[in-house]
Formats: sequence, structure tokens, C-alpha cells
Amino acid sequence: MLPLAGRLPSATAAEGPSFLHGVASGDPLPDGVLLWTRVTPEPAAVPGSGKGAAVEVAWEVAEDAEFTRTVASGTAKAEADSDHTVKADVRGLAPATGYFYRFTAGAGTSPTGRTRTAPAEDATAGNLRFGVASCANYEGGYFASYRHLAARRDLDAVLHLGDYIYEYGHGEYPTGNRAVRTVQPEHEILTLADYRVRHGHYKADADLQAMQAAHPVIAVWDDHEFADNAYGGGAGNHDPETEGPWDDRVAAAKRAYFEWMPVRPSTEGTTFRRLRFGRLAELYLLDLRSFRDEQATIGDGRAIDDPTAPSRAASSWSG
Repeated sequence: MLPLAGRLPSATAAEGPSFLHGVASGDPLPDGVLLWTRVTPEPAAVPGSGKGAAVEVAWEVAEDAEFTRTVASGTAKAEADSDHTVKADVRGLAPATGYFYRFTAGAGTSPTGRTRTAPAEDATAGNLRFGVASCANYEGGYFASYRHLAARRDLDAVLHLGDYIYEYGHGEYPTGNRAVRTVQPEHEILTLADYRVRHGHYKADADLQAMQAAHPVIAVWDDHEFADNAYGGGAGNHDPETEGPWDDRVAAAKRAYFEWMPVRPSTEGTTFRRLRFGRLAELYLLDLRSFRDEQATIGDGRAIDDPTAPSRAASSWSG
């Protein structure tokens, strides 16, 4: 049985290596899957701190939850340079097959995760069923949707369509006393350490951990992984006069994203990649922020896709 929210580890680090941010898998292939975790080597080595010695981490994949039939294993190193996150790109697995996986470091053992490979490329898959998630603003509410996805046993994967995190400071969105809970850090995130802390705070959420332990995740970013209304040269929620160069901010955001998310970067700095599920489906994971032009606006400064703005159809050209 997978660890549900009530059985996940405490958010307080033990003296030895511990796994406070759960486990995840992603980008399933017919013969493999990407595994992810984050090790806290000592209590002071919190996300974004740059503290903590390097730790050897072992991973294993098995056909059963008791790990009596192990099919793959290996080691990786968790280091401060990658915020003590770990990825293992496991290959040699059977297509369309469910597996269990876990990590160990010192005397610490991670929660057990469950994952599933994609069908063989030439297979005639009868059906696919994906969960879909997006726009997870921590201060806007609790992650009950993740909890419900975690309880499903009929999903091949969960698609996360972006806005996995939000960049705002406490009380900025939703405003004032409408925030349901307080995100960390409490200020708007700008630096690499800030983005690492924000990702770590999200992944301390029990419902999010349960969902990512239950299913492989296929994720792309949108704008709030960087800043609201991000485009190739800036963002609506970025002022270079007070917040520094946009290139520095987006580089920090992307680095933290690739550290903390179970995704394979197909090309440096983008989430564009393709996954195939037999002869039934191909998924093209797009990057619709890194290369786009600045958002179009109407006369009063609102973005043209702002729900309070006049309809696009009303101003569209016809001829």
C-alpha cells in the first residue's frame, strides 16, 4: 500500500538523512521512467540553504511493494549544488507495467512510490486515462484535488499543465485576509534560493506528496513558475528597476524547476519534449513561455486574455 497523507514522514528533519519532500516519478517511456526525491542530510540543510554534505543515495525498483522482486537498482549523489535533489533515469523496464520504487540514504528510507511505464511503441493500446492538474496556488486553498488523484488506481499518469507553483508573496494573490494558508518564503520569489524554498514548501504538502507517489507525473511549465504573464523578455509581474534583470530571475526559476520536478529537459532551458503511448497517442509537451512575445494588451493595460477584458471575438479581424 502506498503512503497516504497521514502516513507520510514528519516535516521535521531527523539527525541522519531523511526524505521530507516525498518521492515522484515522471516522463514514462516504454522501457523506463524518471525517479525523483530530495534528501535532507541534516536538520540545517533545508531547501535553498546551500547547507549539508553530499550524501550517497540508493534507489531500487521492484515488481512488488515489499521489494522482494527487485528489477533495477543504482546509486546517485545528493549535493548542495543541486539542492540535495536526486534523479535516476531508469531504463530496462518492461512496457505497460506497474512498478514500486524507493530511495535509501544512511539509515533513512523514503516513502514507497508507484509508477508505470508506457506501452511499447508498436503496441495497440486500448485506452489511456490521465489525471489533469494545473494552477496550484498554495495560498488559494488546500490541495484536495491531489488527494483525490492519489486515491485513483485507474490512471496511467497525471498531466500537470503548469503553474505548479506561484511566485507571489504572502497575501498578494489572493489578496489580504483571503489567503487560506501562508506560503514560504513569505516574500515574492526572485532568487535561486527563493525558488528552491518555494518548491520545497509545496513538496512538503501531504496531498501533493501522496499524488506524486501514486502516479507518474508528466509536467510542463506555464508562467507562474517564473512570474505572472511571463514571455521571452520579461513578465507582467517583473520590474527590472526594483527586481533586477529578467534573465537572472528566469535562469534561477528554471534551474530550481529542473532540480525539483520529475522531468527530463529535452533541450537546455525548455520543457519541450515528446512522449509516445503505443500507437494510440503522442504527447507533445510544449514550452509556451520561453520564446513568446509580450502579452498583447488593450487600451487600459489589461492583458487581452484577462477575463475582465472585452472578448477577443469582438475585435477580431474578418475579411
